[in-house]
Amino acid sequence: MSKKFDPKNKAVLLSSQREERLDVQRVISLLPVRQDHIVADIGCGPGYFAVPLGKYLFQGKVYAIDVQEEMLEETKEALERIHLTNVEVLLSEETEFPIQDGDLDGAFAAFVVHEADDPRAMLAEIERCVRPGGWIGLLEWHKREMDSGPPLEERIEEADLLEMAQQAGFRLEGRHYLNSDQYMMVMRR
Repeated sequence: MSKKFDPKNKAVLLSSQREERLDVQRVISLLPVRQDHIVADIGCGPGYFAVPLGKYLFQGKVYAIDVQEEMLEETKEALERIHLTNVEVLLSEETEFPIQDGDLDGAFAAFVVHEADDPRAMLAEIERCVRPGGWIGLLEWHKREMDSGPPLEERIEEADLLEMAQQAGFRLEGRHYLNSDQYMMVMRR
């Protein structure tokens, strides 16, 4: 059984209820991102973060990467509607991104590490793409019962995610609790 988010439910990812619980601008403000950075949104889904990142990085570039074509189509449509041209949409494998070694200033992965068949390999691939000194923002669900989010058994304990990311070559720079259900780690390569 796939742990991937079902694209048929993509409207949930763009809903006003999600916006109320997860403030995109606040998340971006917690990242060590500059307006000229080159950033990948790993597992971009329908563009919830990729579009605002593209607006913020007006002198930079965003690679919106996903393994699901249907999600990428939604992102493309959103970008076309607002004529945003600095976001490149890329179909990818889960642990093999179409990005050169060290090309990224930063990477952003919101609620995708827990979906990976091999989370350690995904984090190692992100590390390959991020330049030395670059950053990563990892958002995940707390591992406890709650009304929303993935099943409990798919969630990653904060300490486990930290250990996996450290093993991949990242060091913790900061932790943030976005709401009662979700956390974010900002790390450096």
